[in-house]
Amino acid sequence: MRVGIPRALTYHDYFPLWETFFHNLGCEVVTSPPTTPEIANAGVTLAGDDVCYPVKVMYGHVAELANRVDVIYVPRLFSTAGGTCECPKLIGLADMLRHSIPRLPPLISPYVNLRRGKRGLWRAIYATAAPITRNPRRIFRAYQAGKKELIAYQRRYQTGLLPNESKSPAADKGQLAIIGHSYNIYDGYVNLRLVERLLARGYRVLTPQMLSKRALAEANKILRKPLFWSAGRTVFGAGAYYARRPDVAGIIHLASFGCGLESLLIDLVQRVANAHGKPLLLLTMDEHTGAAGVETRLEAFLDMLAWKEDVACV
Repeated sequence: MRVGIPRALTYHDYFPLWETFFHNLGCEVVTSPPTTPEIANAGVTLAGDDVCYPVKVMYGHVAELANRVDVIYVPRLFSTAGGTCECPKLIGLADMLRHSIPRLPPLISPYVNLRRGKRGLWRAIYATAAPITRNPRRIFRAYQAGKKELIAYQRRYQTGLLPNESKSPAADKGQLAIIGHSYNIYDGYVNLRLVERLLARGYRVLTPQMLSKRALAEANKILRKPLFWSAGRTVFGAGAYYARRPDVAGIIHLASFGCGLESLLIDLVQRVANAHGKPLLLLTMDEHTGAAGVETRLEAFLDMLAWKEDVACV
């Protein structure tokens, strides 16, 4: 069986787990290519106007896979951590895709709800494997192998490495933190090569995935009440953590236009950055965002950081 995995949304968080799991069940895993203008434009055409740009990009990736695989894996993510929930679009994504993309192959869309603890986890695992096998021992071994790969993947980030880096680059200009959802940070087409632009200018880039769960949890404690969304806790926690770091020159917040969660996070991150005197650049991205505009704002932000450093040295 050929299983398609779209290179969008939570792909950037869980792909090693998914790929290893399906490989160990004897499937051929096919991923869509990195986002291209054709994929993004197809997604914009297929999706409705009321969804954010990353979800539109997801439509394009699913459409790209449709004629090349037997099934496509699109989990229904309700909760990925106890006491939290996910974006409503992620919860309903599989149904949205089924009703929007013609001639779509069957979707494997297990209901993932970790608010139910291990019971919810194992239900999702067995629902994922059900179209392939119902052998519990085989399923368990496949999951354990996938979990091992995911842990190694996460630990690699926590060593300070970005994808495709074998060692940390020289940071001649200092360190900048980029916060936001993983699909905004690690999809170079969606963020208009922001990470590459910063690396080319001699900055070291820090991201939320480089922080441990403990560090993020501690940073979130400054809120009077925990955020409902697990992704929101990651974004805000990273913003609060990096705002306190004197070795971080500034923070760039990558947000998606039309994201309901970001409408709250933008204000919270701005407040914590102001409280610590940390320069913050907000970049709100959608399909209409142009590279020239991003480059202009980025140059102005970096010039301001350089001016601030020069003044501090006087």
